Amino acid sequence: MNDSKRHLIQKAMMRPIYILTYFLVLGLFSACDEQATSIWDPNAQAIGSAPTLTNITPEGGYLSGVDAITINGTGFSTNLSDNKIYFSNSSEKGVAGLILSASSTQIEVRPPNIVGDTILVKALVSGSETFSNILTYKLSPPIAEVYPGLVPGSQTPVSLGLDNNGDLYVAVTESGTPLGINKIDISATGEEVSNFILANNRFKFDAIDFSSDNKMYICVGIRAVFLGTEGAKEGAHFIMPNPFSFLNFDMDDSGFMWLVGNNTHLVRHIPQSSRVNISNINSLPDNTMIFSFEKDLTGVSYFNSALYLLGKDETGPKIWKASLNDDSEVISVDEFADLGSALGDIDPNDTFSDIAIAEDGMLYVATNRAESILEISADGSTIGALYPGVLYPSVTSLDWDTGEFLYANTIETTVEGSINSVIKINMQKKSAPDF
Repeated sequence: MNDSKRHLIQKAMMRPIYILTYFLVLGLFSACDEQATSIWDPNAQAIGSAPTLTNITPEGGYLSGVDAITINGTGFSTNLSDNKIYFSNSSEKGVAGLILSASSTQIEVRPPNIVGDTILVKALVSGSETFSNILTYKLSPPIAEVYPGLVPGSQTPVSLGLDNNGDLYVAVTESGTPLGINKIDISATGEEVSNFILANNRFKFDAIDFSSDNKMYICVGIRAVFLGTEGAKEGAHFIMPNPFSFLNFDMDDSGFMWLVGNNTHLVRHIPQSSRVNISNINSLPDNTMIFSFEKDLTGVSYFNSALYLLGKDETGPKIWKASLNDDSEVISVDEFADLGSALGDIDPNDTFSDIAIAEDGMLYVATNRAESILEISADGSTIGALYPGVLYPSVTSLDWDTGEFLYANTIETTVEGSINSVIKINMQKKSAPDF
């Protein structure tokens, strides 16, 4: 047989192999396309047994990346690892949620960090040939930036406060130098409206709050409380003798201002129309009282005839509860929550700087730790992170609006993910009454 004939025979023998290979590859891609389609195409036909989704609670939607929603249906596995719940919006496909519990008819899952009004939700159970039917669900962002105009790397929000009209005020420093207090338009773009309190290079403004008549008061870390007037520098309003220093304060339902800091006493003061300067604690005016309590305190919040005091003693960070009588006098102070024991890994550089209370009695504490904000049960027995993995780390200041949003300053630190910003957090509940 000559070489020409041999070549033709070999070529003929190879042709079936090429054709077979072509159809195998074509079949492989077709199978992949069919599998992908069965996940995301609502018109895809099931070819085997599959779980069935009936509804999702809470009805109407929830927050992305936090807590849990409940998927109701049939055909789920009681073994958590056998179940998968996938979420998809227009830009992110097939993002798995975190399964927290499962029965044959119900799955609790933490949704992933994707948002949209019509999120597609599907389930898959090991051993099933196909995915479930699709349900649509709304997932909203748990946080939003409300003051994105800070200069990265140099401008830092120090403290914040919301007035009785819902306007936001933020104390800002630049490279450590105070820039005053800015009034922010939170109803629209979050841009700076005005420099409400002019810069004073001496003070960085540790706390901002408002009285029932909407006057701004400011703590600056010394023995005085200042009154804020628009377009002017702050002016000392109430002065105590050394060694008092005030880091934070809150108003109660009787109009009293409760002041805390690194002091030997809690201080109760009624704001006056003119400056009050006290030089001797043994000769106090009628508008001021002191109550012995020697702790380093950084936060105070009034709720249901009691003061919740944030600070530390020789064993670590804690919250104390100071009960008040009908005359707004402290009658007892008891330990409410031991933050150090609950967290277990306290570093000397950890800070716990502000406290806020919800209408259901749960407490929230700002910290520079990775938790960002601690959530504490109404009886003080349970302490954990609010919305783990969602918030920016390192929070210094908190204040609640009249709705369901908690505002927070976030500070850039060495903690990964931290930035200088002001955010509002959807708490899905309202604040305790603010006076």
